[in-house]
Amino acid sequence: MKNSLLIGINAKYIHSNLAIRYIQKYVEQQHIDNYEHVHEKSYITFQEFSINQDLEYILDEIMKTDVDIIGFSCYLWNIEMVRRLSRNIKLIRPKVCIVYGGPEVTYTSIQELEENPYVDIVVKGEGEKIFADIVKNFDALSEVKGISYRQEDQIIDQPCCMGMDFSEVIFPYEPQLDQLEHRIIYYETSRGCPFNCQYCLSSVEKGVRFRPLALVKKELQFFIDAKVTQVKLVDRTFNAKREHALSIMEYIMEKDQGITNFHFEVAPELIDEAFLTCLAKAREGLFQLEIGVQSSNPTTLSIIQRKNDLALIPRVVERVKALSNTHIHLDLIAGLPEEDLKTFKDSFDYVYAMEPDQFQLGFLKILKGAGLYYLAKEYKIKYRDYPPYEVLSTRVLPFEDVMQLKRVEEMVETFYNSGLFNQTIKRLVKEYSRSYNLYEALGAFWIKQGMHHVKHNKLGLYQFIYAFIQQLECTKDNKDTYVQWLQMDYIFNEKPKKKADWMTMTFVESTLQRYLLEVLEQNQVWQEEAKEYTTKQLSRMYHIDRIEHKELFSALPFRYQIDAVAREGENGTYILVNYGRRDFIHNNGELVCINLE
Repeated sequence: MKNSLLIGINAKYIHSNLAIRYIQKYVEQQHIDNYEHVHEKSYITFQEFSINQDLEYILDEIMKTDVDIIGFSCYLWNIEMVRRLSRNIKLIRPKVCIVYGGPEVTYTSIQELEENPYVDIVVKGEGEKIFADIVKNFDALSEVKGISYRQEDQIIDQPCCMGMDFSEVIFPYEPQLDQLEHRIIYYETSRGCPFNCQYCLSSVEKGVRFRPLALVKKELQFFIDAKVTQVKLVDRTFNAKREHALSIMEYIMEKDQGITNFHFEVAPELIDEAFLTCLAKAREGLFQLEIGVQSSNPTTLSIIQRKNDLALIPRVVERVKALSNTHIHLDLIAGLPEEDLKTFKDSFDYVYAMEPDQFQLGFLKILKGAGLYYLAKEYKIKYRDYPPYEVLSTRVLPFEDVMQLKRVEEMVETFYNSGLFNQTIKRLVKEYSRSYNLYEALGAFWIKQGMHHVKHNKLGLYQFIYAFIQQLECTKDNKDTYVQWLQMDYIFNEKPKKKADWMTMTFVESTLQRYLLEVLEQNQVWQEEAKEYTTKQLSRMYHIDRIEHKELFSALPFRYQIDAVAREGENGTYILVNYGRRDFIHNNGELVCINLE
């Protein structure tokens, strides 16, 4: 039996690699009888890194192990680093067998072996059973299905395997969750997708396989008991099977401990009354839904074989948002075939009008094996010849327009998705005939101000928006109103330690602060904090400010509004922001308004 090491190199430290954990558990389970103390001396281990770590460090860590087989999990973001590591490993240990697997090599296995002589085996498809067969039949690889491999001067291509029975896949975490503190936990309850979107690799496999609900509930309970912050399901379409999805959601709600959040990617056309009724019962922040809209252009949707019901999606999103308990993400892809700048602006406005909590604007990537990989020439899609193979231009979208969309993407991420400017952006967009134009203008001003050349802190971003407001062609009253809202956004996000010259916030003197906090206590607001901290400590946790334009801020999302008796000279309206109680959508502090009369 051969000793093996699996390597996962993630895009960010907070990510985790599900594949190597699955394989390690499956191989270990298959051969558990070969070892008396499998957890003390495992014949298959894994190491996890990120692409931001130094290559020499990763190589050194790998070389500290004594193994016969090294398997790499290969993706868009890590393939270049994986290849460099593999070349060096072979120089140091020529007899080590290097195995590649994952979506970046599955559909081009022969090419990978031909172009990279340091690779010995490429796994085609799901890795659990195939890698176990490689370990078991290492000296007779002709017995292993689902691989391409090097045999002396020949490359042998074995037939592919059918997808595994999902009940045979071993739960990958227990008892290793302690290694994943402060990381995103990935989990799946199904494999495959009922749809046929041509930009996605999930369309290659036909049909959907579901994990038995009894196993799913047991595994979800593990996350709940461990008080994991977020579990992100990687199911391509979580609600592909109605009963499966509802049963999982009901179980999560029944066992909810008030901490863990679950992220699902869903198809809007499969969200029915039963799904909405179930969702309505959820704790605020328990569920997070992601919907891939991708485009609103009928011609583009037809080419990529995505059947969006453009009238239905806004109705579904509106119904979910009306529940006020679920964070909702909407996705859009730039660079799809036959989507020019004009129609993309329409798609942008279509998504923006639904006011998602996160607007995820991404760019088309030509994935090896996906439908558009074979259609790229037909639609004159030019893309980078290195990972992540992102679009450069198309027949109807020149490179200059792609670059404009890149700036718009950065502006959306910085000023919409960050949650730092919610109130200001909501009002600034009304200065423009369409929402896209605001972000185009922000991008142009960003370049003009040289912001793309320097790093900037949070206060610097507020300064940028202030300067942007000043150059708008609108009345002084409108500019003053926007600045008031900008200052409010700054206050909502964090306790001000510094303020710019244009900020008019007032730092309320200590005796009035104490009185306002006493008013909170008398009205039984924020009682938990009042029991644990002194008034002086509380004043450091809150921001307290006097509102000079009460009518302007009447639409603020106050949790409580309290009327109290004013002391001499202290009448007025005050806003209190509690940064220990942030809303689950925008991460802004909880607001209370106190009217002193």
